[in-house]
Amino acid sequence: MSDPLVTVIITTYNREIYLETAIKSVILQTYRNIEIIIVDDGSDTNYGQQICNKYPKIKYFYKLNGGVSSARNFGIRKAKGEYIAFLDDDDFWGKSKIEKQIKIFAINPLIDCVHSSAAIVDQNGELTGELIGAAQNKVDKRSGYVFWNALGVWIVKSPTPLIRRKVFQQDLLFDESILAGEDFDFYQRMFYRHKVYYIDEPLAFYRQYPNEKRLSLQNEKYIGIEEKMYSNFKKMGIRNPLVLYKIALKLLKSASQTWNQVYFIRPITINKFDFYLRPVHCLRSYFKI
Repeated sequence: MSDPLVTVIITTYNREIYLETAIKSVILQTYRNIEIIIVDDGSDTNYGQQICNKYPKIKYFYKLNGGVSSARNFGIRKAKGEYIAFLDDDDFWGKSKIEKQIKIFAINPLIDCVHSSAAIVDQNGELTGELIGAAQNKVDKRSGYVFWNALGVWIVKSPTPLIRRKVFQQDLLFDESILAGEDFDFYQRMFYRHKVYYIDEPLAFYRQYPNEKRLSLQNEKYIGIEEKMYSNFKKMGIRNPLVLYKIALKLLKSASQTWNQVYFIRPITINKFDFYLRPVHCLRSYFKI
């Protein structure tokens, strides 16, 4: 039986310096049956094309700028693999990442996403000694049906997940209207439908460096995302009022914490009546910049 095809989608936008490192980390994987798709989301120069020309098997696509969600969805539509992984252009992988994840899928047919911890590196790719992932006392909470313990609290760590292609349905793609925090929305919704498996080992490297253009550093852009997430859960066909109520409560708690971290000089305090009896109203009314 042949190894299943894995599609790796690397999105890039005006960030030439690290792209080739990301590409090489995929090419050097010990798992060989990999399709690499580069989606250039409207960069100002053609650096992506020039880099990809060095590697004839890479599929390069240029599109008008639409944001990372748009770029990932574009890549999903082009993908031919049974499994799909995403890699940002400034991150990279360990050589055995995909091989170890495929082995987990082979023995766990009910698992639809395999994720892991990641090692943090600096702008030069040097290890900082820090990891992002589950604390040791929470490792067991990162596998299985994790929706309720994850909602509003944690998601899989970019760039670690490998996902079965069947997960990506019309109502479960990246929301292209969300300009920051699109992964928070997508993975929380994925958790609602699918079981995951956590490998307690850093299979990828996440680059942290000072750059005001990095969305992960622009915390104010995450304000209000929970209202959009609640709407997206409803679009997935959730109708049970108790489930929707519990989702709204958890999202409201998350929204309050995010606001108060960003705007600590003008924190929001929600009275208990509104918090517990009108959580959807609060999501729609309180968190406006």
